[in-house]
Amino acid sequence: MQKTSIIRSDDLRNENRRRVLDTLRNEGPCTPSRLGSLTGLSAASISTLSSQMIDQGILGSERYQIDREKPLRGRPRSLLSLSPEAGHVLTLTLTIDLIRVQLVDYSGTVCDSHQEIVDTRRLNVEQLLATICQCIDIVRRQHPDSPLLHIGVGFQGQTEHASGKLLWSPIIRERNVPLGDTLQRRYAVSVSVHNDCRLISQALSRRQVDVLGNNFATVLFGHGVGLGLYLNGQPFAGTRSSAMEIGHLRFQSEGALCRCGRRGCIEAYAADYGIERLAGNMPVDTPPAGRVAESTMQTLRTAAESGDKAAMQAFETAGIAIGEGLTNVFTLLDPIPVALVGCSERSFALMRAGICSALDAHLVNGPAAESLLHCFEHDDPLLMQGLADNSLSAADRLLATKNPVSNAI
Repeated sequence: MQKTSIIRSDDLRNENRRRVLDTLRNEGPCTPSRLGSLTGLSAASISTLSSQMIDQGILGSERYQIDREKPLRGRPRSLLSLSPEAGHVLTLTLTIDLIRVQLVDYSGTVCDSHQEIVDTRRLNVEQLLATICQCIDIVRRQHPDSPLLHIGVGFQGQTEHASGKLLWSPIIRERNVPLGDTLQRRYAVSVSVHNDCRLISQALSRRQVDVLGNNFATVLFGHGVGLGLYLNGQPFAGTRSSAMEIGHLRFQSEGALCRCGRRGCIEAYAADYGIERLAGNMPVDTPPAGRVAESTMQTLRTAAESGDKAAMQAFETAGIAIGEGLTNVFTLLDPIPVALVGCSERSFALMRAGICSALDAHLVNGPAAESLLHCFEHDDPLLMQGLADNSLSAADRLLATKNPVSNAI
């Protein structure tokens, strides 16, 4: 009985510490009184917990005057904040032909970064893992004495929850790459591996809740086409994997060749290489291009806006393909807001009619498609922010259980 009581006491303390860290993460620096108001914890609990975490180097505290023109009587108030000295998280993004690493301190500031352009589709498992570890080591060598709390990975493809495997993606040569286990063994820290759309959805859920609400879909455009779902305020994933490969749903039977090797996928028409192929009047079985330069997409947009029929048709077909994919989502979930991410305003304008025509044919008694679509042009900042948020949340969970007596993580 006594042992059970101790366990429950520890669990309660850890939960309260986590509540404090979550609040400071979301709200920024707070006074103890505001922290108590936001967390529902008593002033005594806030005092005890904050003192412990200040001693452990997890929190920082500074004195300040609220209004210098009207000085407070007595001592200035204290302001509690997350300490950058508590450690770092490392974020890794793997997209087509690009590996990028960032080191983020516990307060959320990016301290260092490194990126390497590499043909990811030519590397075998050993070469891919070695290249990733080399990129990480370059950044880690600059900060050898700072504790590494967590590694978070964002991947342009399908991932497995439990092991952190890279299950499949057209951007890499191999399947079932054991990235999570490899990084955990090498760096002796917890590792999380997520699909890039999930991480972008997580960033949108925090920054665009007034627009998107608690239930929305994210369609990511670019080198591929991805889908992320946020349902009831939580990211949705499959039972084992990230699932939701909307880009590889069938759009046209025996149609254009996709990066996945099959024909007729939505991605083969709506990704940048699909639009380039259609606009150039290339055969549909032309092998997909690698990384399509943004300058090429700008040229195609300009051509379509100037009345070039092939370019106009390419963007319209891309829109219809996306609209058809979303009708499948709406059939399962009912209509929900859709964040179109990585799609420039110009591209959206060219695809809008195609998307809306496909959706409106499905939404006979529902809202107009136009009212559900929201364009967010820049996907990269959202991906990096979502990955940092997810990784720092993992660090919060770790430090919430840090023993206040032994100071052992």
